Amino acid sequence: MDEQFKDEVTKRFTRAWTERRGIESIDRNAQVVLVKVPLNQLSDALAAKAIASQRNVMGIEIEVSSAFVFAYQLVGHSWSIMIPGVGYPPILQSSELSQLSKQLKQPIIDLFVSDTGGTIGYNLFEGGELVEYFRGSDGESTDDANEYEIQPQRYVLSPYPDEDFLDDDLEEDKEPEPQQTAYFWSLHRQLTAEEIGNIWDFTNQFLVEYDAFDPAIDSSYLLGEYSLKRGNRYRIQNPGFTLVFGYGTDGRRQEITSVPDLARVDYFKFEN
Repeated sequence: MDEQFKDEVTKRFTRAWTERRGIESIDRNAQVVLVKVPLNQLSDALAAKAIASQRNVMGIEIEVSSAFVFAYQLVGHSWSIMIPGVGYPPILQSSELSQLSKQLKQPIIDLFVSDTGGTIGYNLFEGGELVEYFRGSDGESTDDANEYEIQPQRYVLSPYPDEDFLDDDLEEDKEPEPQQTAYFWSLHRQLTAEEIGNIWDFTNQFLVEYDAFDPAIDSSYLLGEYSLKRGNRYRIQNPGFTLVFGYGTDGRRQEITSVPDLARVDYFKFEN
């Protein structure tokens, strides 16, 4: 690997977590709920709805026996974050998030990302109502707007460069130009296809403009296991993210690790 490129990658990978905004990684399947309140305020609201809760659980073991969520906050960030564990707790439903935005009197961003499905999207709730909606997909897709009783505009985007064509000179040799499909609705703004541009960049920029950050921390990260099994016990941890450059001449892995600066992690259990 070129040393200059390696240095650039290392600098970005280890940049301060307090300064990061947008979406850290789209290489995953996740729902992430960002709430613009201090963690104590979010946790108070969640504890009132949960059947059990515990705060500051880093290093503690939990038994996976019911639907649950984690709530946490990064040092230097104004948004708290809620992520699902197993099951689908009712607090993650759109109607609940809408009411939570009214209760807390602050915006809530419900973010969805799927690398396997090639999709990304978000709902923005303010004051107890949906104020902005976005769904995007690599290729053709459908939207779920009926759930929200809205009529989003459909966009066909062509965000990829012309070199995706086999031969610019031979019309019959051309492959169809890669496209993205997007659906957008907002109470406060209208957008053109050019302003959306690319579904991934658009969603990332949306979070940046709200001074919000999705650090790609999910329950698998916190529990050290990708596939969680009910009845098993897991210890909550913060191992950091590791980037592997390859192997040196001595056979050792060349890697660097960046550990998110978590202010605290709280746990909330719900009925199935």
